Amino acid sequence: MIFHFKEEDEFTYKIRIPWQIGATITNWDETCAWAIEKFGLPGDKFITHPTEEYMDFSFKDIDDAIHFSLVWQ
Repeated sequence: MIFHFKEEDEFTYKIRIPWQIGATITNWDETCAWAIEKFGLPGDKFITHPTEEYMDFSFKDIDDAIHFSLVWQ
């Protein structure tokens, strides 16, 4: 099976959401589910990078990044 990963350079608009005390897996499930419902699966309009301290959502289009940030920050 061959996988083709998109270049991260395409996703220039980054929104970083820090993990917060009291946040649950359900909170993150909601955020990720909303992003998928609104923008489709990661890889086309956005990609994600979770770490122990935050999750980055990187978008190709500035309008999508702004919309996401207005809802989730």
